[in-house]
Amino acid sequence: MNYYSGFLLGLMLICSSLFYGLALTNNDKKLQQVSSVLDGTWRLVSTRILTPQGKLLSEKDATELQAIKVVANHHFSFVTKTAAGELLQAAAGTFEVDQNRYSELVELSAVAPEQTQQHYQWRLEQGRWYQRSEVKQQIVEQVWQLVETI
Repeated sequence: MNYYSGFLLGLMLICSSLFYGLALTNNDKKLQQVSSVLDGTWRLVSTRILTPQGKLLSEKDATELQAIKVVANHHFSFVTKTAAGELLQAAAGTFEVDQNRYSELVELSAVAPEQTQQHYQWRLEQGRWYQRSEVKQQIVEQVWQLVETI
């Protein structure tokens, strides 16, 4: 990992901690935490990119693409890198869940210069979080596994 990637990774982890801290405090008063069924730490299992007609363009599993997403108190942060250690994305922001729609508002990103919003169809099955979205005329499907705590 080069120094720039290490710096960005460290910056995103610090920002994630700040987001969580800000979510818990306001003028030194503790806010009531708002939890969701998605709260936890998630590890990427696989990702697929398809055409709108369903033709597979790309498929990667955890041996090729590594990502961790932390979801808490309506905030999220994630870091994605290749198996070789190249940083692909690090981002943090807020999210909303409404039935089968999950929306992320990216407030900080290692690669995007401005705030962006992404919407997903989602479902939970046996500790796995399935997401599907349309990005630039492509369908992106991701599967996340809830990380067990000891």
